[in-house]
Amino acid sequence: MLSLEKSTFAKMFEAAELCRERALDVPMLVLIYTAMDTLAWALYADKTQGVRERFVALCENYILPRGGIQCTGLELYSARCSILHTLGWESDLSKSGKARSIFYSFGADDPTLAQVALELIHPGKFVSLRPDELLVALRAVVAQVVTLASTDNELAARLSVAAGKQYRSIGMTAGNQMFAAYIEKVQGDEHT
Repeated sequence: MLSLEKSTFAKMFEAAELCRERALDVPMLVLIYTAMDTLAWALYADKTQGVRERFVALCENYILPRGGIQCTGLELYSARCSILHTLGWESDLSKSGKARSIFYSFGADDPTLAQVALELIHPGKFVSLRPDELLVALRAVVAQVVTLASTDNELAARLSVAAGKQYRSIGMTAGNQMFAAYIEKVQGDEHT
């Protein structure tokens, strides 16, 4: 039986893994970048209104310090924009030369030869990234943030507000109980 009680991030990570197993590369990237966007919103929404600033801050403060990912926070934001807006590899930032486009290497593929070839043809325009490494880093960051929130009341409060705004799945039994309690309360309020 499937659990509807999983956290939003657990569901996103599980879906990304299923996409990886089935070689659904673009949907996997959509899930990863959406989860990154959501985490950035949860961490920084009360501090900045800019999606770009939040996303880059998440990358620079949490994702990139973990090592292994050879691009910048702005390049990850550019890749996020290209995947989420066009399902492609080019964004306004990459077209204007402000960020390199990301070349994705899935599974055991070694991106070295592709990176060298792209560098010969389009110097300074592309950087390779393994989505698996990005997913591993993101999972670790979510765990890190949860741990930090246990001792940081301000962070815990921001995460609580964000969690309260996320979509929730309700199982039929729990939903029926919740709606029955609501109807009973409303009817009770009408009689007072």
